[in-house]
Amino acid sequence: MSKTRSRTASDDGHLLRLLLAVALLTIAPAAASRADDEPIPEDPFFEEADDGFVGPQVGDPLEPVNRPIFFVNDAVDRAVLEPVARFYGWVVPEPIKTGVRGVFSNLNRPVVFVNQVLQLHPRGAAETLGRFALNSTLGFGGLFDPAAELGWDEHYADFGQTLGRYGVPPGIYHVFPLLGPSTTRDAFGAAVDTFLRIDRWILPLPTQLFIGGGYGITEREDRREEITELRRSSLDFYAAVRSGFLQHREGLVQKARRSDP
Repeated sequence: MSKTRSRTASDDGHLLRLLLAVALLTIAPAAASRADDEPIPEDPFFEEADDGFVGPQVGDPLEPVNRPIFFVNDAVDRAVLEPVARFYGWVVPEPIKTGVRGVFSNLNRPVVFVNQVLQLHPRGAAETLGRFALNSTLGFGGLFDPAAELGWDEHYADFGQTLGRYGVPPGIYHVFPLLGPSTTRDAFGAAVDTFLRIDRWILPLPTQLFIGGGYGITEREDRREEITELRRSSLDFYAAVRSGFLQHREGLVQKARRSDP
């Protein structure tokens, strides 16, 4: 009974942490990609969408449902998340924000490591494993980054990207309440990745909420000007975000298909 209650609390905590962390990025491309060591050649964030199909063979047949969800997410962002992120940016010193990013990134490294192995990127996987071991010990769980001093690059990989690397098509475009844009493939991949996250299994609920919420607010504050400019310059904000997200995800898949980065 005790183990059942503990696992239930862990599952609930993970869900709440995920909502807090990702909801703050509902109108931007996937936040985790900021850790990618090799940027996509084009910056898709401010690209306008084409009519009909957007991205590589990705349709949006659920647009009549997706659009209302998107604009509810956007309203929540404008009314709650953006002001909180702005306040956070004013009062929290940059070293603390950097530490929060580092802890969250370190907790995600088992996900990156497994997916780099599956993508047949042994050098990247070795660097990710080394970063995790060193930053978890000498870096006090990721608060500091001694691995950077050794020249070990930061990498990013997820299971949706891994599926794409082996030819699994993206499916259709989705917009989820609070969780934001995704595709059928990436939504499934994200569910798999949650079981690889170390915090799901070892951290109590309050710590998950603190780290996930802090990371999400930090990322939203970092992207504040980008999102404001995208809102201002886009004739169709929904289409612009859709196009940018799909192009960005395709760029990550193409990167996974290349030789060991």
